Amino acid sequence: GGRRRKDGRMSQEGGQSESTAAAAGAPAADGIDTMSSQSSNEETRGLLSANQQDEAAAQADDGGGGGRAAEGMTEEEEEELVYSAAHLTSILKPVSVTMVLVVLCVKSTQGMLSDFQSPYLVYHEEDSDTTTQLMIKALINALAGVAAVLVFTFFFFLLYKHNCTSILFGWLGLSVASLLGSSGGTLSYLLIRRFSDASEGGWGFPAVDINLFLFCQYNLAMVGVAVVFWRSPLWAKQVVLVVVSCIMAWIMNVFLPDWTTWSVLFFLSCYDICAVLTPWGPLKLIVELAQERGDAIPVSD
Repeated sequence: GGRRRKDGRMSQEGGQSESTAAAAGAPAADGIDTMSSQSSNEETRGLLSANQQDEAAAQADDGGGGGRAAEGMTEEEEEELVYSAAHLTSILKPVSVTMVLVVLCVKSTQGMLSDFQSPYLVYHEEDSDTTTQLMIKALINALAGVAAVLVFTFFFFLLYKHNCTSILFGWLGLSVASLLGSSGGTLSYLLIRRFSDASEGGWGFPAVDINLFLFCQYNLAMVGVAVVFWRSPLWAKQVVLVVVSCIMAWIMNVFLPDWTTWSVLFFLSCYDICAVLTPWGPLKLIVELAQERGDAIPVSD
């Protein structure tokens, strides 16, 4: 009987200890569940916030693209527009300078040369000619000039095609040297006369010795050829090309009659368009051949 009482007491104490452990373990389990639920809620909130940020960024991108689309322009089009504007500005600057210098040269030398017409013209314009006669003479003179340019351009293409570079660069160098030395010398002589004669509105510059003048013109021609056809700074090449353009425009104004001058300019513009855009245009053939060989175009080298 005593053993039975002891066993009953031990079983009661074991049941109480188990109930106590269970009661103590219940809050611990509840705490673990609460912590896990809180961490899962925080992760869910983080994911939601990240998704919201992504959606906001996407909406912002859509808004920017919509704004550009509303403006009708993409980033590539904007860059192309900026490049086109910069390219146009780089062209307009030397052209504007050339036009101003040509006007100054023509005004400064006006009346210093007698009415002289180029001996290379087919017909010379006379004061007694009617308007119809002037138009016919100007048309024939312009067509003859364009035909000569066409022949020389094809000859240029044949030299480049058969790798006659020495003849090619010698020809071009001689052309630039004669333009700067001979025609440029005539223009320089007239300008010196104009600005050295105080009685004709000049600035009273001292006279220049003929030997010094020839020496300066020779060096100007040689340096100009070296700058155009050899390595040189871009600004130096631009200066020489502007001077060459001024001399050419002055020659056309002085040595060609009015009707012929305008006709030559019109037909040369048409010739340039055909020479570049037509399949058998000489300038287009030169460009395509240079691209095939991977060479620089000789005219612009």
